[in-house]
Amino acid sequence: MELFWYNIREMDEQAYLQALSLLSAERRRQVADLAMEQDRKRTVAGELLVRRALGGKMGMAPEDVPLQRDEDGKPYVEGAPVQFSVSHSGLYVVCAVDEHPVGVDVEVVRGAEEKFMRRVCSEREMAYVRPYDDGGYERFWEVWTAKEALFKLTGKGPLLGLSCFALPENVALEHLHLHGCTVTAAISLK
Repeated sequence: MELFWYNIREMDEQAYLQALSLLSAERRRQVADLAMEQDRKRTVAGELLVRRALGGKMGMAPEDVPLQRDEDGKPYVEGAPVQFSVSHSGLYVVCAVDEHPVGVDVEVVRGAEEKFMRRVCSEREMAYVRPYDDGGYERFWEVWTAKEALFKLTGKGPLLGLSCFALPENVALEHLHLHGCTVTAAISLK
């Protein structure tokens, strides 16, 4: 599995407009409807990152990657030799690419209220999170991103009702802590 990063601070107006030009007219309208500039940049950067990653893998320019969206808005490329997933949080956008199906989630490590953590974590997960939590909340975000990545991989949830999950057979998780973020990729090994 390869992981590609993009920091939206690197996206000046010219880079934004150039990346925006790669999007379909419908997708540009969706981006324009986003209220926050950071959300618009993350969305555009996400598509740019996917196009760069897939273009490199498929031997084509990013603008030539035939990116499509399914009825739920999930991006895909028909017949691509690789699978991908994209996520964003804060200033970062990540794209995971693998020959097998993959789901990825990134979250900026930040505090979380106990009530929220207990709503989304089982007692066993809380036992994993709490004893080693030095106030940085990395373990909580490991659990959270694992659930999100698994949801993206399988399409099965609902996420917030998933207070405890079992890893399906032939699925592996990879965690990474970088740039003040926790990233988890769920990869199908079939």
